[in-house]
Amino acid sequence: MDWIRYENSKAYAGELKASMLRRRIGHDYTSRRIYLITMTVEGRRPLLGKLVGNVRADKYDKDGPRVELSELGRAVCREWDGIKNYYPEVQPLALQIMPDHLHGILFVTRKMEKHLGTVVKGFKTGTNRLYRQIVLGPGEETAGGTATAGETATAGGGRGGRCRSLECGTCGS
Repeated sequence: MDWIRYENSKAYAGELKASMLRRRIGHDYTSRRIYLITMTVEGRRPLLGKLVGNVRADKYDKDGPRVELSELGRAVCREWDGIKNYYPEVQPLALQIMPDHLHGILFVTRKMEKHLGTVVKGFKTGTNRLYRQIVLGPGEETAGGTATAGETATAGGGRGGRCRSLECGTCGS
């Protein structure tokens, strides 16, 4: 099956839009709410970890399938938890990291002066810095911009690398 036919067969997906065009028009992203954020690694490269374990094992078995976070994945987890240090009105509630993307839940506890996009931009800037330090090494730059892990976030448990505010056994924060 070719790519165009594959994409057209996904009737639920609709038209592919740039992320800035998927925002709800007229919504106040500074207001007190809970937001689900999803970001992907550029090119969907598995920089944040790898899938390990036996897919046939019970999900609660120690040998069950799970994401083992890379050094970058653990650093992204700590960066997510650090959002509250820069924006006290934003509480990271949960983070679920997969090898090539993440899902996160942020709780805006009171009206912010800046919109949520500023918070996400700061997180992405921080994860870009981590990517350059950890993956590329000191003094290295990317050829055509940034290829980072900081373009996605996670929530929940079970299958992905897990990082929760206040109690993170995965990344040590």
